[in-house]
Amino acid sequence: MLTPERLASLPGLNGDPMQEPHWSADGSHLAFLHSPEAGPHARRDPHAQPEIRVVEAGDGKPSVLLSSQAVRDALEPGPHVPVAPDDEDDDDGIPPTRLTDFAWAPDGHGVLLIASASLAWYDLRSASAHMLISGSATLSDAALSPDGKTVAFVRDHSVWLVAVAGGAAHLFTPRGQETLREGEPDWPYRSELGVRAAFWWSPDSKQIAWLETDDHAVARYEIRESNGEMRSIAYPKPGGAIPGVRVFVRAVSGGTARRMELDPAENVYLPRVEWLPDSKELAIERLSRTQKVLEYLIVDAATGRSYVAVTDRDAYWINLSDDLHFLSDSRRFVISSERAGYRHLYLYDTSGKQLAQLTQGPWEVTHLDAVDEKAGLAYFTSTQRSPLERQVYSVRLDGSGLTQVTQEPGTHRPFFSPNEQSFLDTWSDRNTPPRQDLVRADGQRVATVTPSAAPLLASFALPPVELTTVKLHPDESLRALMIRPPAFHAGERYPVLVYFPGGPPMAGGPGEQVARDVWGGDTMLWLRSMAQRGYLVFALDHHGTRGQSHLFEEPLHYRFSAAEMSDQRDGVRFLASLPYVDASRIGVCGWGYGGFLVLHAMLHKPLLYKAGFAGAPVIDWHYYDAIFGERYLGDVVTYADGWNASTPLEDVANLKSPLLVAQGTADEYVHIENTDTLLNRLLDAGKYADVLLFPDRGHTIDDPQAKRILYERMTAFFLKNL
Repeated sequence: MLTPERLASLPGLNGDPMQEPHWSADGSHLAFLHSPEAGPHARRDPHAQPEIRVVEAGDGKPSVLLSSQAVRDALEPGPHVPVAPDDEDDDDGIPPTRLTDFAWAPDGHGVLLIASASLAWYDLRSASAHMLISGSATLSDAALSPDGKTVAFVRDHSVWLVAVAGGAAHLFTPRGQETLREGEPDWPYRSELGVRAAFWWSPDSKQIAWLETDDHAVARYEIRESNGEMRSIAYPKPGGAIPGVRVFVRAVSGGTARRMELDPAENVYLPRVEWLPDSKELAIERLSRTQKVLEYLIVDAATGRSYVAVTDRDAYWINLSDDLHFLSDSRRFVISSERAGYRHLYLYDTSGKQLAQLTQGPWEVTHLDAVDEKAGLAYFTSTQRSPLERQVYSVRLDGSGLTQVTQEPGTHRPFFSPNEQSFLDTWSDRNTPPRQDLVRADGQRVATVTPSAAPLLASFALPPVELTTVKLHPDESLRALMIRPPAFHAGERYPVLVYFPGGPPMAGGPGEQVARDVWGGDTMLWLRSMAQRGYLVFALDHHGTRGQSHLFEEPLHYRFSAAEMSDQRDGVRFLASLPYVDASRIGVCGWGYGGFLVLHAMLHKPLLYKAGFAGAPVIDWHYYDAIFGERYLGDVVTYADGWNASTPLEDVANLKSPLLVAQGTADEYVHIENTDTLLNRLLDAGKYADVLLFPDRGHTIDDPQAKRILYERMTAFFLKNL
């Protein structure tokens, strides 16, 4: 039987996929970080340097590109003092010299080594290294120029440059500050809009564009650590100020920074910026605050003048993607849109003329993976074969010749080489941890480079995850999963643990899907361990979850919880109709948005659940950030009824059954004031919930000891109360 202790221990049961994979510029090799330690302390010592391994695209042959010792010598010049993995003085923090990422030189002859406070250059031909940046000041978002001569990085909220050949680093942008960041995304842009970096090299390496983020008027959230120290993040509240943003361009050789003319630029989001291949123009996506209008702007980098090439409108909300791709002529580009109810790919030119619709049908493109211009093909991942799966396809740039590339049932996540001839395929299904293969663009598997951890799981004899369809009404069926206890017998009656889709940062609402043929990680491992303890596990994809259509998400518009809980209560009635279900013993659990729904399940009549666990639940959406909340609930004043009706607080007096709430005190998404407010309102009603606090932990509880406690307490809670 799988225990909470083993679930939280190392080696992990989810496999060991490549860390930070990077293709060489010519697509001939794939390099990645690898921690060479073996045994139960693998990757436990944060001071141990990883090595850089490489596999050949042609045959998958592995080798070591840079040894751990070479990495240590480059990033830690001077005597090295080893630190024991279980040293009591070790706070599990990553030291500033530990390799966290790297970049391959365009010619393949050098490697940029990236640590949290240092950068080094390693010359592969001479097997020598020299330090570029050292010290204790934290740096981030290091990016090598396309010509391989200069490194840009963020430090002190500003962009700096340093030459690969060596020399002093110099400030490139104006000096930033906490509330006026130059080339560094703030919390809302990084966490809610998915902006990974806020500066961009031009393809010819002569210019850099960057995003200036002004948070002076934005509300801040203060987080108090257990040692008494305080830190704060910009956290725009619904109806309040959102970050002000501007885009600048400056030549690397010097000169004045030019502001791009994006009017209207106030009270909007600029979530995506990229250079066109000719290095003369920028493409900038401008999203209205209502998030119902997305404009694709073409901007002249020399003059700053801009125009709108394409406008995408949605009656509900725009789901952002990373699918914008310009062809080499800098005139044609591919975008994706949900305008037809499903996300599909379209080819445009910069005048705004639609040249072709590349995909169409009652299924959705989940990601544009690559465009091979020589072959005239676009590669993408989609749900065409089944909403339960993700398969890779190709289509010609005129919309003809749709071809399925991957075949193995389950979920494929491709990472294509720059020459589009190969891809790293991360595959899994609901009962098999991820496996990584090198695959040719035609779908032929070359080699398995990271095996699945399935053999490690075999000894636990976990019951399988089953996928099914539940008919709730004569004209309505929803997808669900079920895990039956070992030696299941239809003549017996079992208690049921219902799982509401959830997870980081705010899943379970739009954007999440639980009934999928994909590996479910620790959450599904714990649910399978509960099935081993005699529970029937059930999870239903209610309206609002992903994988079916944009219209399937729409019932959440202007009101959270009503459509979801209607579906979930129908799911309980379905369970009660099964002869092997003990309808008096149905419990519920969820995290994030799923935890929010658990509170509705436990407080809002009819009360159908005997026990509930809510992890990091939102209590009142006025406490959550503006970007997420306004996307679905609209303006906080105009649609005040929906905002107010989405909270479970009015029903706290209805609590009849045991409720356990878990909360990280340093959660940047769901703030602890949510749990505090819930407890206060429960006390006012003469009620109380058990609380499991995790000091200094965020929205996910991922360190082994805290994770063990979490799963132990969850398990004990349901064993006692269900």
